Amino acid sequence: MDYVVVPLADRIVLGPGSFLLVFENTGFLDGTRPGQFVMLRARAWGSDPLLPRAFSLCEVRRGGPRGTEADILVKATGKASRLLEHALPGAELSLLGPLGTSFPEPSPDRVDWLVAGGVGLAPLYMHALRAQELGLAGQVTLFYGGRSAADLVLLDRIAATGCELVLATEDGTRGARGRVTDALERALSARAAPPTLLACGPDPMLLAVARIAHGSRAPCHLSLEGEMACGVGVCLACAVPCRGRPFRYTCADGPVLSLDELAGPYAAEAAQ
Repeated sequence: MDYVVVPLADRIVLGPGSFLLVFENTGFLDGTRPGQFVMLRARAWGSDPLLPRAFSLCEVRRGGPRGTEADILVKATGKASRLLEHALPGAELSLLGPLGTSFPEPSPDRVDWLVAGGVGLAPLYMHALRAQELGLAGQVTLFYGGRSAADLVLLDRIAATGCELVLATEDGTRGARGRVTDALERALSARAAPPTLLACGPDPMLLAVARIAHGSRAPCHLSLEGEMACGVGVCLACAVPCRGRPFRYTCADGPVLSLDELAGPYAAEAAQ
């Protein structure tokens, strides 16, 4: 698998610092599954930043007039993402993917509760789209949180999937006041049989989801954040402690891993 140079088709501003990068003619991304990612680098970066960055795919649309279209959700937080915030249509970006593991396929035999924080929305929105495609939107609830209402994006697109949407903001400007994991915990306490939890977001949120999953005995899959330099398991920079072997690697063995596989801070003993 090699990097493919793809001109940026559009950059859609969603809110303060949040935007979608839109690409066309990306047939190499056909078959992408929710949770998979690409490594991305702009030619204009030169040697700074030197390394590519990993981004989860938000949506891959097939069969359009300009071939397969792909969206990447970005929040401007570091040097690379701030440079992307100012990228113009036509800018040449190099993409490698799709890479990594995915969330379990939606199933009529399973109820999925998705827990998204920040740009962690991207793969879970794709999972909701897949559930809609399979006629299983009624089996999916998306819990989505941010610091304020301005951090919650793509709400119309999420609603169009038909999945139930539960919003939470830390300042109470949209949805329930508090963290999204507070809303998750309240909902779980009112349910007899635990659903399957699928989560993507910042590490503190994932640790809270792990604790809640252990306490409720809910099956759980986490999409882990990790500092990836290569994206293909060569540099070994994104090691995470796991059961049965010392480490797995977020890029090659993940980013989606079952909670049962994880050790260290995600283990049941640490979550108590």
